[in-house]
Amino acid sequence: MEILKLLVRVMIFLLSIIIIQSCGSNGWIIASIPVTPQDTVTNTVFIEIMDADSTVHWFHGSISDYSNWCYRHQRLEEVRVQ
Repeated sequence: MEILKLLVRVMIFLLSIIIIQSCGSNGWIIASIPVTPQDTVTNTVFIEIMDADSTVHWFHGSISDYSNWCYRHQRLEEVRVQ
């Protein structure tokens, strides 16, 4: 019985080494989509604006007088200075 347990442990160890090596050389694949260095998370600076009714909006980059993408609400929103 001890030999069987040892054999299972060795097989699990070898399988984990094979999996780790294949991920390291070829990169990660999630849902059949390869993950590249451009897909990694980087720090993004948002401009946070509070609306007249105390709703907070997050914009990235410069804010224009027409539609801007709000990252908090995931939609285009119009911004006007009052």
